[in-house]
Amino acid sequence: MRDITHKLCWSKMQQDEEHNPLQCLTQLRQTLSADKLSIGFFLGAGCPCAVRVPNESGEGDRPIIPDIKGLTKKVHATISISDACKASYETLNKTFAEDGLGEPNIEAMLNRIRSFREVAGKVGVRGISFDELDGLDREICQSIRTVVTCSLPGHRTPYHALASFIGSHRAPFTEVFTTNYDVLIEQALEDRRVPYFDGFVGSSRPFFDQRAIEDGEIPLRWSRLWKLHGSINWRFNKTTKAVFRSDNSEEGDELLIHPSHRKYDDSRRMPYFVMIDRLRGFLRHSERPVALILCGYSFGDEHINEAIVESLKANASAACFALQFGKLSDYPNAVTLARDNSNLSVFAPDEAIIRRRKGRWVASPTIDVAMLRGAFEVVSEMTKVGGKELSQTHVGEMPRPCRMTLGDFKQLGDFLDEFSGYTPPESLGVTQ
Repeated sequence: MRDITHKLCWSKMQQDEEHNPLQCLTQLRQTLSADKLSIGFFLGAGCPCAVRVPNESGEGDRPIIPDIKGLTKKVHATISISDACKASYETLNKTFAEDGLGEPNIEAMLNRIRSFREVAGKVGVRGISFDELDGLDREICQSIRTVVTCSLPGHRTPYHALASFIGSHRAPFTEVFTTNYDVLIEQALEDRRVPYFDGFVGSSRPFFDQRAIEDGEIPLRWSRLWKLHGSINWRFNKTTKAVFRSDNSEEGDELLIHPSHRKYDDSRRMPYFVMIDRLRGFLRHSERPVALILCGYSFGDEHINEAIVESLKANASAACFALQFGKLSDYPNAVTLARDNSNLSVFAPDEAIIRRRKGRWVASPTIDVAMLRGAFEVVSEMTKVGGKELSQTHVGEMPRPCRMTLGDFKQLGDFLDEFSGYTPPESLGVTQ
């Protein structure tokens, strides 16, 4: 009777949608090691959270840069006590409450400030003048800059692992896309002596050169870095209408941070749309197959989602792997897009959508768990079926549910070390 029950349950489990973790891991390894494949990485807001630094209190640690919720909290604390902006900031928040939009994050605030500013004129909008909106924009951007201006700790972070992989990759140049304003990836690339081009040319006050980007006559050994939402060291000069990269502010400068694709004047919006075009151009590259690996991105930006999906549809040979930190149900936009696009795969810890099929991670009972190399971990062994204990023989024959861990940027960094040949200092008895 026990054998019959076991076989019936085994048959039912085989009918459920499942994905083989080893098979998917093998595909990722082949993708990352291919020497005729163009590889891109897309780093979202979740990536800095994987880098931990000590708390100011000396107890415990914290992310080097908080997520959007944490960033909003810090900016709110600063602006709420600003003599210059406190009143207008309170009025701005009231507009969200009046519209039933709850508590906005910092990107929603900037979007609203800029949309109001476009039509404010001399009378203002909803009790906020043009000058007040302009001041709020500057204060919030400066507050963001203060929070995200930091240095990577040591030389062993996921950013360094990515930089080492890029520096050792034999294929054509790697392209890195990011929605983050920080300069952590730049620090890691420079620390690993990996040359890159980010759209700016010059030394004292590098200027944004659209022609250099479009001509594409950059040394092939240089990687490309495209910052889709701007950066804490990008500045727009209102007098010259030019975009520069600099840590120092000059008269007429304002920080160029774009949380969305809002309609700015041509000079301000130029970098944003050029960067989006780079993402489209990478995925639509028809001369060789391409693969884009996303990490830390929640698919919350409709404009970027559209650029990715349209490009994947235009190039059937392109592949996109989205590595998510949370469970699959936390990313409804990603689920919808992956259901409609066979070359977009979404890997979450509990489930995945691969070739439009949604299924849980289940390892074969015969698999050597060591082959998963930390990218997956066995969640549990099935010891009961229908409330009845299985024999040890049958336990060994049952599939094993797994959990994918590569959505954690730290784990992805460890995985990339496998390809760059990096050996952790601790394995050599060295302490950093």
